[in-house]
Amino acid sequence: MHRLSPTFARLERWIDSQVRRFAQELQFELGGQRLAMTDCWVNVMPRGVSHGLHLHPLSVVSGTYYVSVPQGSPGLKFEDPRLDRYMGAPPRSEPAAVRNRIWVTLPAASGGLLLFESWLRHEVPANPVRAQRISISFNYGWGSTKG
Repeated sequence: MHRLSPTFARLERWIDSQVRRFAQELQFELGGQRLAMTDCWVNVMPRGVSHGLHLHPLSVVSGTYYVSVPQGSPGLKFEDPRLDRYMGAPPRSEPAAVRNRIWVTLPAASGGLLLFESWLRHEVPANPVRAQRISISFNYGWGSTKG
């Protein structure tokens, strides 16, 4: 979509600048290469629709731009990557500090952008509200030379 539509190309340019800042913050050593958007897609989530637990293989940075988020819509829920190694770990007290939780949900807001490393498993809980939640998700790969 970002290669065919001027609107999505404009969004890509803005997201590119945010991904560059994100990569600097994470101190990525890109070796003269750059991160480039490999794909993007639109998500329309009516009432009751969820997106199960997943990750984005072969990508470096993934994210979502929130177009329309009705009040009461769920955020993006992230899994602690150590979860599958917890064998016998006790449950966390309520409410546990964010740094100690095995799940963290980041709120979604219209016009907001959320970036994360693609290996981080995440899901979108079911939309409980009548209005549709609309977002544009994308992946960035590594390996394109500076242009």
